[in-house]
Amino acid sequence: MHKIIDTPWRVTSNLDELRARGVETIIRYFNRANSNQLPEKRLEPAEAAAIADAGMTLAVVYQQRGGSGGNINDLNAKSGNADATRAVKQATQIGQPIGSAIYFAVDWDYFRPTDLKSISEYFAEVRRVLGADYRVGVYGSGLVGKTLKSAGLVDFIWLSMSVGWSGTKALLATDAWTLRQTYPEQTAVLRHDGNELSPAWGDFGQFTPGGAAASAPVDWRDDAGSFQFALMEVTARSGLNLRRGPGTNYGVDSTLAQGQIVQVVSTSGDWANVDVNSDGLSDGYLHSGYLKPVSGGLPLLSSANGNTAGNWPTWPKWPTWPSAPGSTATAAAPATAAGATVPYSVAQAELALDVREVAGPGNNPRVVMYHKSTNPWSGTDDSVAWCSSFVNYCVEQSGMVGTDSQRALSWEDWGQSAENDPQEGDIVVFERVGKGGHVGFLVADRGDSVSVLGGNQNNRVRISTYPKNGKLGATKYVLRSIRRAI
Repeated sequence: MHKIIDTPWRVTSNLDELRARGVETIIRYFNRANSNQLPEKRLEPAEAAAIADAGMTLAVVYQQRGGSGGNINDLNAKSGNADATRAVKQATQIGQPIGSAIYFAVDWDYFRPTDLKSISEYFAEVRRVLGADYRVGVYGSGLVGKTLKSAGLVDFIWLSMSVGWSGTKALLATDAWTLRQTYPEQTAVLRHDGNELSPAWGDFGQFTPGGAAASAPVDWRDDAGSFQFALMEVTARSGLNLRRGPGTNYGVDSTLAQGQIVQVVSTSGDWANVDVNSDGLSDGYLHSGYLKPVSGGLPLLSSANGNTAGNWPTWPKWPTWPSAPGSTATAAAPATAAGATVPYSVAQAELALDVREVAGPGNNPRVVMYHKSTNPWSGTDDSVAWCSSFVNYCVEQSGMVGTDSQRALSWEDWGQSAENDPQEGDIVVFERVGKGGHVGFLVADRGDSVSVLGGNQNNRVRISTYPKNGKLGATKYVLRSIRRAI
């Protein structure tokens, strides 16, 4: 089992078995009131004492509804004050020590600036009420976590298992996240979720009821001072065989779906020994040519700034992984241009998803989502030009403010000019003479043309090449501007 689990169910009768199966920390809930569906959700003093007697530590998260279902009114300043006051009272009742953490849930994929503002106001009140007594954590998406951490409103980020939520994959590529929720094993002794601790963090606010908060973090670094850790994502479209040894001559145990995230335990030539369930145990071997880095990658970025509110870490270096059989490609590094890095990384992740319009009736929900990051005056169908909506989505996922417009030419004056020093990841804006415009991310300058990663390029997210001043088919393109975030 995972060393860290979270559950809305009382664990008292399962403690001996949980401990025997390797569980070290249990995350339980504070709330206003239990529901009929979850009658045991709230942690009570007797259960907290039993966990301490069993030799395990606790962590706590406050959630009544936590904005789930899009109920943003759960997450405003007034609610923040009430929830934090209630959480402190319940922490006192269970003997939670000063210096430990209380997490607060944001259980929905919020990305609109107005929603993020409301959530920030909620956590500003939480931070004020908790004061110096308790550290603050947030459970939710990468975008929400980054927004709050950058503002100094939280100390810990606990990522939901919904890796498709806004900004989560981008945040996983840094050492800023503390916990990552994962699916539990199939033969669990009680209903729960597993959790993985980032190697950049040892102390995540856990504590012993009636005792002490965790103090010295675990040192996961090797002798060279690097974190030996890698989360990888399966990229094989039809799935990737998990084998019993490092080679095709070994038997296949199962097939992992495209997009599944695994942790690399070690490598053997072109093969990666992986932990599928994040429970610390090896599950088999995958060909690393069909894996792309999500977080870390032997080594992971040093956490010198990772634990300091407001000091956002820089991006780690990706490893060079073996190519897939028959391919000459290697894992690409994120762009390094200041202000261009994060949106471009989001765009690269979308490219890997092979997003394209739906032929005939119906719409690709991901394109609809891109449109919803703007003021969709032309509608949200995937037949509506969506290059600007795609760029706006990537920018907003990075915690920045876009143009909120479906018009490609709205980007012409965004940010700052990068025309004198264009770099990969900058935003390029074209006029389609007599037909509006086009916008995307610069991949390469090819003299009279540029390669662009963008949306609505041949009805999909892809890399295409456009002339700086010339015709592509019957349409004349003129490069109007190259922009970069300030």
